[in-house]
Amino acid sequence: MQKNYGVKFLSFSGALPSKVVKNTDLEKLFDTTDEWIYTRTGIKERRVVDNGESGLSLSLQTAKDSLNKAKIDPKAIDLIIVSTATPDKLYPSMSCMLQGLLGASNAACFDLSAACSGFIFGIATASQFIYTGQYKNILLVGVDIHSRFLDWNERSVAVLFGDGAGSVVMSSCMAKDDELMGFILRSESDTKLDLTLDNENVTFSQFKNQISPNFVKMNGKAIYQFALRVVPEITNQILDKVNLSIDQIDCLVLHQANQRIIDAVSERLNIPKSKVLSNIQNVGNTSAASIPLAIVDGIKSKRIKSPCKMLLIGFGAGLTWGASIIDCNIN
Repeated sequence: MQKNYGVKFLSFSGALPSKVVKNTDLEKLFDTTDEWIYTRTGIKERRVVDNGESGLSLSLQTAKDSLNKAKIDPKAIDLIIVSTATPDKLYPSMSCMLQGLLGASNAACFDLSAACSGFIFGIATASQFIYTGQYKNILLVGVDIHSRFLDWNERSVAVLFGDGAGSVVMSSCMAKDDELMGFILRSESDTKLDLTLDNENVTFSQFKNQISPNFVKMNGKAIYQFALRVVPEITNQILDKVNLSIDQIDCLVLHQANQRIIDAVSERLNIPKSKVLSNIQNVGNTSAASIPLAIVDGIKSKRIKSPCKMLLIGFGAGLTWGASIIDCNIN
């Protein structure tokens, strides 16, 4: 593809709700133990929205922080993309509501739904607007609030998810300074509905009837096998595309779905654990927010040192998966 401009990643930020739910708290809700959860997931605690918090409030918090770090005025933002599968409202969009709170009056806005792959799909989408010269400054937010859609009496799913938001400011630069080395996006129809969240469907004749709540449903074994099949495959594809070897990657940032998946993938790729970021122990699976939150955690812990070649890989419902490699100095 002809690139008229390059993409620069100016700043990453994240936001988490205030309420912490530990595994010991879940022991009071259903038959489980802290040891059982941690052994199977690598999760010790997660955050959930409470006291008026929402996907929008977390998006606003992370967006403001990213803009401040990037030293970008909200009015200089040309486009806002919010990657989410759990918006606060079906409409107006999360991006439009965020625009108003930020005062980003010059931005076009839309939401993008690719579940846990949402942040990777968002990077790929935003980059196209920059490469063509259509827009100069883009705010990308990944946010999901799954706590509203969990059956807190059902152990297999309830132990996995946490709420959160993460963001990045992407800006135009000279083509020779492009920090996005490449990306690949993939999809495969989940005809068996191994990972699904239904929307309430109330017909006119049914509206007076009691409607049962809709919860996340997941075939954990099938999703585990899916991840172990597609992640090593797409890793080899993206490395071939940008002409790199795995040992030239400084940092692997996988979607934080399950520590067992992260460990199994890193073993199959023969990449040292020292290069693999993981923060799932403290936040759980935050879906579209997991990759930026892991990056922010890596920056704070100084496991990410600039400049850094980062391999980012997301996978989730749809089924969707994607990978990108960025080579940047990040804040």
